[in-house]
Amino acid sequence: MIISNRLEEVLIVIPNENYDKALASLANASIINIDEPPEPLKNYTNRYYRKIALEAAERKSRLEGVFKALGLEPRPSEQVTINVKDWEQAYRDVVAANSKLEEDMERLASRITELNARAAELQALVSLLEPVKEVSADVRTAWEGTHVRAAVGVMSPDLAPSAIGVANKYKLLYMTQPVNELMVFVIAGESNSVATAAAELSRLGWRRIAIPPEMPGSPKEAYNASLQTLTKVMEEVSALRSEALKRAEDLNRYYAQVSGLANILRALSLSSRTDSVSFIYGFVDLKDSKKLRRILDTCCDGAYVVKSLGVRRGEKYVPTKVDLPGYFKWFHSIVEMYGTPSGDEIVPTFFMAITMPIIFGLMFPDIGHGLLVLLFAVFYMMPRSRDIAKVASVLGVAGMITGFLAGEFFGPVSAHAIGLDRLWEQLGFRVPPLLSPVDAATESSTEPYTIQLFNEALSMSFWIGAFMLTFGNILGIANDLLSRNYEDLIARRAPLTLLFLAAGLPFLIYFNAYRAGYVIEEALFGLGKGGPIGAFVFYGALASIVWLLIGEGLYTLAIGEGFRLDPIEGFLGMFEGMLLALGNSISFLRIMGLSLAHAGLMVGFTILYYVSLTPHPNPLTYAGAVLLYAVGNLLTAGLEGIVAFAHDLRLHFYEWFNKFYRGLGRPFVPLSTPGVTFVIS
Repeated sequence: MIISNRLEEVLIVIPNENYDKALASLANASIINIDEPPEPLKNYTNRYYRKIALEAAERKSRLEGVFKALGLEPRPSEQVTINVKDWEQAYRDVVAANSKLEEDMERLASRITELNARAAELQALVSLLEPVKEVSADVRTAWEGTHVRAAVGVMSPDLAPSAIGVANKYKLLYMTQPVNELMVFVIAGESNSVATAAAELSRLGWRRIAIPPEMPGSPKEAYNASLQTLTKVMEEVSALRSEALKRAEDLNRYYAQVSGLANILRALSLSSRTDSVSFIYGFVDLKDSKKLRRILDTCCDGAYVVKSLGVRRGEKYVPTKVDLPGYFKWFHSIVEMYGTPSGDEIVPTFFMAITMPIIFGLMFPDIGHGLLVLLFAVFYMMPRSRDIAKVASVLGVAGMITGFLAGEFFGPVSAHAIGLDRLWEQLGFRVPPLLSPVDAATESSTEPYTIQLFNEALSMSFWIGAFMLTFGNILGIANDLLSRNYEDLIARRAPLTLLFLAAGLPFLIYFNAYRAGYVIEEALFGLGKGGPIGAFVFYGALASIVWLLIGEGLYTLAIGEGFRLDPIEGFLGMFEGMLLALGNSISFLRIMGLSLAHAGLMVGFTILYYVSLTPHPNPLTYAGAVLLYAVGNLLTAGLEGIVAFAHDLRLHFYEWFNKFYRGLGRPFVPLSTPGVTFVIS
């Protein structure tokens, strides 16, 4: 689970008359990764199938593009049986039988893609026209004037002084009008001066209202026309997708057939062949070694040879196969965004499947918001990307768990309404265990108690950072030993591990950021004072810095080449190590920061809720306050969910992975034909 499987490198020799049957049986079993044959056999590669294999791969890619355009994901179809006398003819028959389906679905996908592009243009135009949607004047005609010209645009209010300066520079008339959070800025004057000023203003960030020729020149009329056209476009997209869904099952079946045949044809193009025998070269999981031979016994009646070329793991030319249970397999898709693990390094999926939900939950603590993420994952993401949707579901559940511990359910108003705070009191707690200091401060808690909660959030962030950074460096040592990269181990990884441990040990032991900070301060400025922990912090940090400085020389000395050291390289390595220890540790404060931001946003909407009710409480104001609070929850859940996920990824990919994980391997891709069974006639 935390290290890749050992693979057997095999060369299979099969009589030509049994080759097709053997290939179909191996594809149905899905246990062998077929590769390009070794050098002596390359001269016998079956070049006949290369062209058709490329054509099949291109068709498979086109069909995947169709699925994407239709907003669908290929799903396993009911098992389809294909009778094969000749592989190329089988492929041609499948394509011919589904040519009308392919043509229709590509037409639908092309039209939907075109409409989506049009919808994006219209949406951008609507957003541009929003601040000036009440303007009835024809701004396009005003811009097209020969001698006198006027231009209307929008910008950020803080750009107003600069924009006015540009207008004065070219002796133009100008007008400013604040609208919502933007500023409408109009200029008018001599035609060439206006054009030149408009170009300069655009560089500052001013966006001129440019209405397309097919739209009315008035922003008000163009805005209304754009909305109407956008509605019609989206209605047509919805109708086309409904039409596509009716034939989704047929498309899935066709895709399974093309995909299976493309994989077979690729394997044929990689195989070597003589007048009497064919060669298949590849890798099989060591635990499937006996199964491989049983399959060949059955389909070839013993007429085959399997030459074992050795058991491999970690060599650059060997693919990486990782066995993971279902839950952890979902997170492997996240790991592979960074890169496929090599055979000589620890696979981080197991650890990431534990730490990622915990960190996300701490950043996003709310039962209701976590539930929204879960529902979004199940009903929107699942049809599009199943593994990512399952990861999002886990993160949503994590947010619900930490939300319960924080006493948050769609913010404090709903939490109070359902008695979540009273529940914790009945359980013997003064407040929920993960109560945000922001909530405590707004509920008139005493200042010392609010500071205590803030200290706990700070301490938790530093503790997680110290643990992950130290553990990541320990994993880096393990990877250097696995890959026999002793130079990196001696010159860099071992001293960095000591440095991160010296910096993080006080946080790990005391679980109190202030006390840990005091110990570190006393150790550094007192030259090792502060007891055993202080001594370790000072002397450990000092030893690691010196080690980073001379590490390369220690390595060359260890391998018998004498003490050779580049002082500049040594200094840069030492300086980088110190920056990493400081910067990476501080970066984990984003856990606390996002948690406080999440609580702060909900406190803000809570205040708006109560302010809306205060003047004249009646059913109408109550409905308005509830609507405002609901919109605030949706905005907070959507924006904070995206931000928390992005920062969670960053902490893993940047702060953690670069301590031990390279991700430079290539995946084990077995010959497989999911959803398709081949019967050789």
